[in-house]
Amino acid sequence: MSGQFTLLVWKYDKQFRTNQEYLGNKILAEKTSEKGYDAIISEYVYIDSPEVEKTIKLIPNVYDKIKGIGIDLGGGVGCISSTIAKNPNVEKIFCVELVEEVVKLCQPIVKKQILKDQHEKVISVVGDYNFLELPDNSVDFAISWDAMHHSQDPVITFRECKRVLKKNGIFIIIDRAHNNSTSDEEIERILNITYDEEFLKKNYRRLDEKLTRKENGEHEYRFYEWKEFFQKAGFELISNVIIKTKTKENLKLKNDDNIKEIFTEYELGAFGNRKIAYVLSPLKE
Repeated sequence: MSGQFTLLVWKYDKQFRTNQEYLGNKILAEKTSEKGYDAIISEYVYIDSPEVEKTIKLIPNVYDKIKGIGIDLGGGVGCISSTIAKNPNVEKIFCVELVEEVVKLCQPIVKKQILKDQHEKVISVVGDYNFLELPDNSVDFAISWDAMHHSQDPVITFRECKRVLKKNGIFIIIDRAHNNSTSDEEIERILNITYDEEFLKKNYRRLDEKLTRKENGEHEYRFYEWKEFFQKAGFELISNVIIKTKTKENLKLKNDDNIKEIFTEYELGAFGNRKIAYVLSPLKE
């Protein structure tokens, strides 16, 4: 990499450095950054910039509202932030990621590849999305892609997001959700699954390591739980849509929250190749 890479460091709890999720992402960043952009995308993000843009454009009445100053919560390697920053109506976007190695090793590569000479529109931040060092009512939009289910307390995270959002701002969450009918026992079963050897190998972990999904920072929320988080944090749900890769499983699986479903030919990546997209706005006080 040529040129100077600058970043901001915001307040975060250093204890997070010892948890399995942090360590796993640190290792992944170190290994994939040595191989370059394609490896970072395929091994860390699972979806490339053109498909990210297509997916965002599938969310009704949202793309035109992405303008001004934004923030990407749990922005990872910067693929989502960089894709959004291609939009000429976006002035800049803060990409907030807790794992320092992800920010320092991967984000410069990804930003340069996607944005070329406009890469400075993405401001790299090492920080915690629960402690945003921005003034109240200072950002026009917020986005989070596959990161909010990692929050230890989504209501706290959403309230901090609401604090920095302008009153007419929007918060776009692209994540995963389970049917309301999913039992507590099934949620617990999913969280206690131990990763197999294939996962450990792909993530550069020791093959004899015993690691459950819960230990790796995963949480599994149902549709009604997401809506409770939004309400408690002071957000109004403007719209939602489920976006799925057209697979046999996804065609067969129906949601029980009366949410419109859209199918794509390209792979969405990650959990089941399907996403729930929520568009929120701060409740008027």
